[in-house]
Amino acid sequence: MQRRLRFLHAQIAADASVPPPDSLEVPPHFDARAAALRLDDLDAALARHEQALLQMNAHATSLTLQRNELVELRYVLDKGAAFFSAAPRLQQASYGSLAMSDPSMEATGPVYGTHAAEREHSPPLIDEAPRLASARHPSGTSLAYYAGVVEKLKVPVFERVLFRATRGNCLVRFAEIPEPLVDPASGESVEKSAFMVFFSGSEVKSKVAKICQAFAANLYNFPEDFVAQSTAYQQCLERLADLDTVINTTTVQRSATLHEIAAELPLWDEKVRREKAVFYTLNMLNYDTSNALFIAEVWAPTSALDSVRTALNKGRHRSHAQVHSILEERPVGRETPPTYFKLNRFTTVFQGIVESYGVAEYKEVNPAPFAVITFPFLFAVMFGDIGHGFLMFAFAAWVVLNEKRMVRRKLGEFMQTCYDGRYMLLLMGLFSIFTGFLYNEFFAVPLDLFGSRWKFTEESVMACGIDNCEVPSAVKNPVSPYPFGFDPVWKGSANGLLFFNSYKMKLSIVLGVCQMVMGICMSYLNAKQYNSQVDVWHVFVPQMIFMNATFGYLVILILLKWSIDWDSPACRADPNCLAPDLKTVLIGMFMAPGSLPEEGRLYPFQKEVQVVLLLLAAVAVPWMLLPKPLILKARYDAKKKDAYRPLVDEGETAELLSSNSGGEVSAMSGGMGGKGEAEAEEEEEEEFDFANTFVNQMIHTIEFVLGAVSNTASYLRLWALSLAHAELSDVFLEKLLYLSIESGSSVLMIVGFFMWVGLTIGVLMFMESLSAFLHALRLHWVEFQNKFYNLHGSGNKFVAFDYDAIREAEEDN
Repeated sequence: MQRRLRFLHAQIAADASVPPPDSLEVPPHFDARAAALRLDDLDAALARHEQALLQMNAHATSLTLQRNELVELRYVLDKGAAFFSAAPRLQQASYGSLAMSDPSMEATGPVYGTHAAEREHSPPLIDEAPRLASARHPSGTSLAYYAGVVEKLKVPVFERVLFRATRGNCLVRFAEIPEPLVDPASGESVEKSAFMVFFSGSEVKSKVAKICQAFAANLYNFPEDFVAQSTAYQQCLERLADLDTVINTTTVQRSATLHEIAAELPLWDEKVRREKAVFYTLNMLNYDTSNALFIAEVWAPTSALDSVRTALNKGRHRSHAQVHSILEERPVGRETPPTYFKLNRFTTVFQGIVESYGVAEYKEVNPAPFAVITFPFLFAVMFGDIGHGFLMFAFAAWVVLNEKRMVRRKLGEFMQTCYDGRYMLLLMGLFSIFTGFLYNEFFAVPLDLFGSRWKFTEESVMACGIDNCEVPSAVKNPVSPYPFGFDPVWKGSANGLLFFNSYKMKLSIVLGVCQMVMGICMSYLNAKQYNSQVDVWHVFVPQMIFMNATFGYLVILILLKWSIDWDSPACRADPNCLAPDLKTVLIGMFMAPGSLPEEGRLYPFQKEVQVVLLLLAAVAVPWMLLPKPLILKARYDAKKKDAYRPLVDEGETAELLSSNSGGEVSAMSGGMGGKGEAEAEEEEEEEFDFANTFVNQMIHTIEFVLGAVSNTASYLRLWALSLAHAELSDVFLEKLLYLSIESGSSVLMIVGFFMWVGLTIGVLMFMESLSAFLHALRLHWVEFQNKFYNLHGSGNKFVAFDYDAIREAEEDN
């Protein structure tokens, strides 16, 4: 039935007058209409429609072929008469030496008109020669001819082959047919040309006939005298008119039939699709022959068991079944259940991003709830701008408000992607507005919302705080800082870029280390869920120690440096109270443990604390490497030692084997061999390979230690892309908008404004947003999820029996 439905769809798609139905949309009142439609009746109806359309197609093909032949015959008669009327008077002995073609002799229009009587008495083609015969040599004739039609593309080759095959002893005339003919087999238009070939002799005639056959040329009978030609032409026109009437009637009838089919096709598609899915599922059921029962072993969410029971009862009532369906919960056993997360329209896109990396194992921690916040926030750190974030938020809000209308429409690839991720775009725009207020940028323009806390004076090239500027040359910071975000004066200052770079670089490290530490904490939840104390004490604990003793300590130094008022009176009075370079402090902690320069001191006993942290990091590495494989090996050895072993005396076994015959020994060996293979398979599943386990643990340890450095450095992309976004915004604003305004030309202002708008939307809103999205995606996949997610392989996703999912899968294919 699906083959017939595809045939009906193809027939409707080929007819431009019939609007194609949407077969992937559930028709209205489907349940009531489908219940009244039996599958056998549908199969008969589809067969009937298929047979009717096949007959219509065959009839239409036959009519099209007949019409093409009549059109070709009409032009052959028309152009052939033109050939004869325009032919020069030739001597009988000179026909074999004529040129291959003469453009002056091509037809220019129909020759059958009001002066037919005059043309009836026109002189013959050859003086005092017998009349021409159509490819025949009757008694007394010297020339014969073929008239027909050949494809226009084959004309040059056809003419050349005729010339070479007859050694120039033929005359060929061509005239293009202005009306393209439709090939019923391919449905494409084919341009053709009418031709006449004049020749003499039976040998040349045979060659010309074979050449015409080789080039698939259609030959037609061309009468000799003008009266017969005119009569044939008129008959051809009459038959052609009658045939056009029949073709139009057939086309209208076929179109009406297709309209009727198109109205019911969505119902038939959905009915067949659902029946096929049901039968496919029924084929996977087990049949109990003793009790004549079908047994289905399925996975179902625990929360949906009541719904399953309700559905079974409803199905029994609809089918009028006498026996109740029994739903029995069975223990899972050693088989791992599939992974199922209950989603909605908001969380689906975030779960899709996580599952693009891999499907979670059963009861493994799902990173999607964390990604709802962390993903748009990390994106906004790189894309922070109030104006750009508002444009993204407004577009996403428009899609969300129109989602019910868009879900019923066929969207393009770009709009479909935006529709699927509409809630993610909404949060990305909202968080970008927040970070834009933090960076104080509105299309690269700073906003003075609370009043700047700095002012410039003539006494100093550097600004001083408006509430702390008694001595301008002292360049003191304001006592009351800007309430939220960056002070707008930093945007135009000479050292503003250094200030922004320092802040964003440190912020990137803080955010990165916090997210990685959270990922390590998620590994603890996984280990606790699977009751793996080895992973808790010998994976989670040393990883936390190593990460916090190195880069966690760096985060503490950053926060501590930010919390100290380096411009306080006490600090100004102390010559050693200088803001340290944290890069130098961290490098000295590893390269020169136990030594700390005075300008790098942030708190008391800093040198001793750094030595302790370095020792803890050094101890954590072998702690991650050695205990886990050794403990697993000890457990395996203890389990193997306590396992059951057969107690058989070797002498008795040898005596037993020697007393049995060869056949009995073979049978016994075969039976024991079969049992041994089953036991061997079970032992093979539980076999412990210490070397493989140790190498894997060594790889994980090295990967974590090196990854702690590389992943922390990878988070600096937050700083780099935020800087690139801000600098591009500044360049577009200054070079396009400000320069055009400074020029004073209204034309340049308009051009500069539209160029600024175009580059802002094209480069910043599309290219920059895509770049920030991909970098945020990489940070979640590589730097965050690899700490705890899919460490033991990917799980199996729970796929419920759902008609909508089946329909969407068919749409994707």
